[in-house]
Amino acid sequence: MGAEADTSGSLFRKLPVEMKTLGFDTCGKLDDIAAEATKSKDSNQVVTKLSIAMNNCIACHEMYRFVEEAK
Repeated sequence: MGAEADTSGSLFRKLPVEMKTLGFDTCGKLDDIAAEATKSKDSNQVVTKLSIAMNNCIACHEMYRFVEEAK
């Protein structure tokens, strides 16, 4: 979650609420994965948590994407 501290306020205010919600949830899940990897060293548990977190990535990238207009 520490990476969020560097996000400018003006940018953060422009992001849709749904994107912020997914983003904060994803950051929390990634922090949990880091703690699990450090604490237990159980790679199966880490991979399971990563798979769950990746669902947020997929959902966000499905909803929000830059589309290049044809010239």
